[in-house]
Amino acid sequence: MTYWTSEDNVAGKPGTALFIILPTIGCYRFRINQACYMCAYPTAAPKVKWSQEAIVDYVREALKKIKGKKGPFAVRMFTSGSFLDNGELKPETRRRIFEILAALDEVKEIVIESRSELVRYDAVKELAEIVPDKHFEVAIGLETANDDIADVSINKGNTFEDFVKAAEITRKAGAKVKTYLLLKPIFLSERDGVEDAKESIIKAEPYTDTFSINITDIQKGTLYERLWEKKEYRPPWLWSAVEVLIWAKKRFPNKRILSDPVGAGSRRGPHNCLTDYDRTIGRAIKKFSATQDLSHIENLKPECRERWEYIIENGLLDWQLLTW
Repeated sequence: MTYWTSEDNVAGKPGTALFIILPTIGCYRFRINQACYMCAYPTAAPKVKWSQEAIVDYVREALKKIKGKKGPFAVRMFTSGSFLDNGELKPETRRRIFEILAALDEVKEIVIESRSELVRYDAVKELAEIVPDKHFEVAIGLETANDDIADVSINKGNTFEDFVKAAEITRKAGAKVKTYLLLKPIFLSERDGVEDAKESIIKAEPYTDTFSINITDIQKGTLYERLWEKKEYRPPWLWSAVEVLIWAKKRFPNKRILSDPVGAGSRRGPHNCLTDYDRTIGRAIKKFSATQDLSHIENLKPECRERWEYIIENGLLDWQLLTW
């Protein structure tokens, strides 16, 4: 069973998010050997195909995790693919799941994920009409607004124009848009990774209600892992994440800026100098994400910051670094 709760931002207020990974067959691009270079999530898809009824029952079971507890709650459903892919979830299955959530007053926010090309007006509108009083977002993996980086460093299979079209459809259908951006794809220096994130935020802002800054971690079996093992790629510095988050919130104070630094302080995750303070920074990022209060990340102890600043100022590439 893969579901858990975590402190998070719920429709603009501190609350609790219930994360549910639905047992679908996973991303269609992975099944045709076109997976994003950093992503190993579809490998977690069940080997035995679940029935649509069993998936609905799975959601009911996961919701017991928040039953009787103090809200507000967000329910964020992942499929290791796209919630709007009829090959993963049939339209009637999506409807039944949303009807269950509509009946829960304590659930104030619902988030689903989809690739751009699978966002369809009728599908989103149908779900939005079931939960008219809830904060409903469709999360779209833009990763970067730079089409060349998306192609060479991510293998996304989408363009920025595809994202814009999907975002406009989503809003027209009555839902909000959550935009995933990847901090520091491969083949970028630390400085270029930070600049790409900022430029992508500026470009995507007119089409976005919530930004989620996904700080790259090293997932098994990916191209990112192979480059990392050869010391040709290093996960982002936590200071880079802090820089982007502070800049984004100050530049766009009315936007919700979220980030969950998976593996913070480990070699496979975002880290500074691999001291205990790295995990403190990771917790501070999560606290900022939940509260949108910049004080949690503006007043951090500058441990290892001089080394990060030197790397940024000189535009060093990962293979040029003496220490990681």
